[in-house]
Amino acid sequence: MTEIPKDLTFRPTRDETYIAFAAAIDAWSKVEWQMMFLFNSVSTPTDLNKSGSILISIIGIQAQLRVIEAAARAHLHKHQELLKEVERTTEKIGRKATIRNRIIHGRWRESHYFKDAGYDHTELERVFSVEQIFGPTYNTQQERKALIGKFLFDKPELEKAAEMFEHLSRTVFELQLKIVSAFVPRVG
Repeated sequence: MTEIPKDLTFRPTRDETYIAFAAAIDAWSKVEWQMMFLFNSVSTPTDLNKSGSILISIIGIQAQLRVIEAAARAHLHKHQELLKEVERTTEKIGRKATIRNRIIHGRWRESHYFKDAGYDHTELERVFSVEQIFGPTYNTQQERKALIGKFLFDKPELEKAAEMFEHLSRTVFELQLKIVSAFVPRVG
């Protein structure tokens, strides 16, 4: 770890890194919100309160995804392409949930890094126990690369996660619209 320069006249702000952390969490909440609408479109299309209550009462994202898939199999049995798209989308959500869990769970420790007597960046290290109070450490950029996005998050990594979650949220939204549109009554 780089030593703090002795002549440094300011304490580096951690705000930008924590703002990126909050943005990633917020972006994931949009995914969960869209999951509720997706579940609604394949379970109780006329009652969002009912489907929302059902989905949020299920503990764990993987269990919620299995319930969405089960409802989709029943509702979309005559729309195999939409059903396949639901399955692909729930698979994506499941994979991205791993990244979300890496951001959300665990205790966090921050480290400030300096370069040429100036502040360079802040990293958040995920700490799991008192024994591991200093979190994961690295000495080379190769070791750092192996930790980034798993146990180590800096502003760019958190921004990348937020962007990924925002994109996933839009994907789920668009799928939900396709499903609803497939069941619009035809007039004339």
